[in-house]
Amino acid sequence: MQKFWKKLPGLGITGYLLLGAGLPAIAQSERWPTEVEQQQLQQIMRQRLPDLATSEFYPDRRTLAERWIVAEFARAWAAVDPAVAPYLGEWVAIEESLYIYPSSTPGQVCILDIYLDEGDFYTGQVREGKVYTTTNLVFLLDGNFLGNTFIYEDQPGIYEYAYPRPLLDPATTLGAYYPAAIAAFEAMNCEIGLPNRL
Repeated sequence: MQKFWKKLPGLGITGYLLLGAGLPAIAQSERWPTEVEQQQLQQIMRQRLPDLATSEFYPDRRTLAERWIVAEFARAWAAVDPAVAPYLGEWVAIEESLYIYPSSTPGQVCILDIYLDEGDFYTGQVREGKVYTTTNLVFLLDGNFLGNTFIYEDQPGIYEYAYPRPLLDPATTLGAYYPAAIAAFEAMNCEIGLPNRL
């Protein structure tokens, strides 16, 4: 399940509010954003990037070793599935992480969406440099930022993640907390290591 945040105009980074009452997750996006909506949302994200990059919520806390591990993992997967390689890693937001893993199915990624005590699993297909998920989200990249675009109450929105971290074995790190999501992950053609097709 996805949690969608809305930035209120003029409130800066602290103006993020959870849509809906309280912390429960909101149902999946109503539909994929159209190409025009995606372009508008990407422009909004680009305008926010200077503030996001210097905010207390999105610091780059990765070590040099972590950056190297992410880069080498993406480089290895780029040799066999270049479309998915830029998206791989644990993308972090304010209180949420997206773990994007490769799949043995070309052009497909496996996604663990973790938010506090909730975890969800879904997949996505990379088309024209964007990830279209089975939950009607579209992920867009801009440098070290990942935009999660969605439609809620027929209005387009975007929520940013940043600075991908190395991926670990989800069964070991998350299995005790999110057993249903990990079971769904393990039932698909998800990969956790380097490609064996090199």
